[in-house]
Amino acid sequence: MRGADIEAAAAGSWHSNGSPPQVREAAGATRPYEPIRVLSDESCGPSSYRPSVLASERVLLWTTPHGVTFQNQLEQLYPESYVVKLFFVMAESLDERTRNDYGAGLLHFNQFCDRLSIPEQDRMPASEVLLSIFIADAAGSISSSTANNWLAGLRFWHVINGAQWHGERSECLRHVQRGLRLLAPPNLNLQHPPITLESLIQLHQGLDYSNTFDTAVLAIACLIFWCGCRLEELVIPAFDSFDMTKHVTRSILPIVTQESNNVRHSTFHIPWTKTTGNNGADINVTSRDHLTCPHAALFRHLEANPNIPSHAPLFSFQTPTGAWTSMTEQWFLKRCNQFWGS
Repeated sequence: MRGADIEAAAAGSWHSNGSPPQVREAAGATRPYEPIRVLSDESCGPSSYRPSVLASERVLLWTTPHGVTFQNQLEQLYPESYVVKLFFVMAESLDERTRNDYGAGLLHFNQFCDRLSIPEQDRMPASEVLLSIFIADAAGSISSSTANNWLAGLRFWHVINGAQWHGERSECLRHVQRGLRLLAPPNLNLQHPPITLESLIQLHQGLDYSNTFDTAVLAIACLIFWCGCRLEELVIPAFDSFDMTKHVTRSILPIVTQESNNVRHSTFHIPWTKTTGNNGADINVTSRDHLTCPHAALFRHLEANPNIPSHAPLFSFQTPTGAWTSMTEQWFLKRCNQFWGS
């Protein structure tokens, strides 16, 4: 929301609700509207500190007694609109995918605390022992990168709630992280080999093109291979992490096809790439005399999935009931690995 009038947006939210909402909710209300919002089935025990929200919203909307006290202190010192803006701008320092990853870490941490009946007031600031036991408990089941993401999310959660972070110089936590890395199952740290043309052919031969899900899978795979796209530039990470400023939607349709020298080609714009950020990029799709032709695969997907609204992600697909749903990275990779192996 570059250049947005945050105070005005928050004020509009207050008026529409009839009474001033919580400051954090007002900060969240200033973010762009996301048309696809599906909540995760995972949850913690019931608590007024942890409302049922999207994973990407937990770093802002989940709190603790310490966080509530911190917010109250801010509201006594500064006008509410300034506090709203503070929380909003801090949350916007993270992109949608990072907020989603951090939210997953907060979920696992609070589920762990629930199992051990850790009081709410002891969860923040979390002691170095609590942090170390939390990570040690996951040893053997998660990779070191996952543990690092969980800890980074917890650290940001402490920062946004004005709490001291005890994991910075903890020798105990440092040794736990080292041990976790050595205890991680080997398959969690394997480097996946690059996808070859032979792999793409194998996928093409195994998919069912009477299935709308499979037509979407092939289109994505062919665009990644032939057009140099990244998976995260074409597909949403998870149901609750759609970002209209980052993910390409069907609003770009129709995609025009041109032809020169008997070669068909089309171009469409994606709003974000890893290298250009929010400047996005134009994806040039050129037909190839090959059974994995990306141009043919893209238009096969669009023709098989015609009745999907313009605000949906580009690689959404129709279900047997006539409804539609969004392709996710996990679904795409799981289907591909049925042919390529894990």
